[in-house]
Amino acid sequence: MTTRRWLLPFATVCLWCSLGADRAPQPELSKLKRHVEILASPEYAGRSGEGARKAEAYVTEAFKALKLKPLFDGSFAQDIPGKAPGEIAGRNIGGVIEGSDPALKDQWVILSAHYDHLGVRDGVLYPGADDNASSVAMMLEVARSLVEGKAAPKRSIAFIGFDLEENGLWGSRYFTQHPPMPLEDVAVFMTADLLGRSLGGVGGSFVFVIGGETAPALRPVVETASQDEPIRVGLLGADLLVIDRSDYGPFRARKIPYLFFSCGESPQYHSPRDVPETLDYPKLEAISRMIARIVRAAASDAERPSWTPEPEPRLDEALTIRDLMRTLLEHKDELKIKPAVAALMNRTLTQLDAIAARGSITPAERRTMVRAAQVVLFTVL
Repeated sequence: MTTRRWLLPFATVCLWCSLGADRAPQPELSKLKRHVEILASPEYAGRSGEGARKAEAYVTEAFKALKLKPLFDGSFAQDIPGKAPGEIAGRNIGGVIEGSDPALKDQWVILSAHYDHLGVRDGVLYPGADDNASSVAMMLEVARSLVEGKAAPKRSIAFIGFDLEENGLWGSRYFTQHPPMPLEDVAVFMTADLLGRSLGGVGGSFVFVIGGETAPALRPVVETASQDEPIRVGLLGADLLVIDRSDYGPFRARKIPYLFFSCGESPQYHSPRDVPETLDYPKLEAISRMIARIVRAAASDAERPSWTPEPEPRLDEALTIRDLMRTLLEHKDELKIKPAVAALMNRTLTQLDAIAARGSITPAERRTMVRAAQVVLFTVL
C-alpha cells in the first residue's frame, strides 16, 4: 500500500479536525494545572510506593467521573505481578469510550501516559510535575473533552495510565504481553512524556513527535492538528534516541503504528526541582488541544494507518535538527557545551544548511545527521 493512498483519507479527516474540533470541548489550562498540582504534591510522595497507589486511585476516580467503562474485564485496574509469588508490583489503569461504528468499534485507539515517578529518595521528594504529571493531566483532559463532545468516535478509545515506566517500562511491557484486546486491533497507540517545559530549558515552543516515520499517514494528521497553535512540531525518527525512552517501546517493537509526544528533558528532569510552579501551562494546554484533535481523527477515519518498515529520509526532520542545534549553540555557555561537541555541531550545521538549500536529504546524509544528533543528546542534555 503506497503512502499516497493512505494520505488522502487522513487528509480528509484533518479537514474535519480543523473545522469540527475547534467547536468541540477542548482541554482547559485551569484543569490541566489542577491535575498537575495534585499529582505532584507531597501527599502523592513522588508517585512511588503508597504515593503510586494514591495516583492510581486518582486516575481511577477521574475515569469513573467521566463515566468511562473499565478496560480490564470489568475492572479499571490491571495488576502487574512482582517477582515474589502473590506480589503486586504495580497497576495499569484503563478506561474506555466505546466506538459507535459497528464496523470499526472493535478497532482501538490508545492514549496513554505513565503516572509513576521516582518517589522519595534519601528523604528527598521527587515531585515529578513534568515527569509525568503533565502528560497524565493531558490524558485526563483529552478524555474529558471527548466525553463531553457531541461526536461519538467510530473506533473505541482506551485511556491508560501506565505504572512502573521508571522501572524499565515494566507496566507497558506487561500490558503488551497481557493485552485486554487483540493487539492487531490497535489502529494507533499514542503516549506522552515531559510536556510541560522545553528541551534543555532553551527549546522554546518545540514539541517533538516520534513515530510518523513508520506510520506516514499520521504525519499530515499531526501537522494539521497543530495548525494555529503556539507550538512548533518537530517530527523526528525514533532512532535519534538510540533506545526506547518511554512506553511507546513495547508497541513499536510489535510494529503497531504509534506517536510519542515530548518536549524533551529540561534541567529539572529527574530532580527535586521538577515542581508544578515551573511548568509552562499555556504550552501544555496547546499540546493537549493538538493531541485531542489527533485522537479524534484516528478514532474516526474510515482507514487505519499502515506500518512502514523502511522510512524515507525527510527534509522537515533535517530542518528541525538544524534549528535545534542552532538554538543549543546559542546557549553553549549556559549548557556547558564542550569545544569538541560544539565543533561537531558546527560541522553538522554546515551540512544541514547545504541540505536545506538543495531541498532534499539522502539516506547517507541522514545517517550522518542522526549520529551527530545522538552525540549532542547524550553529551549536552
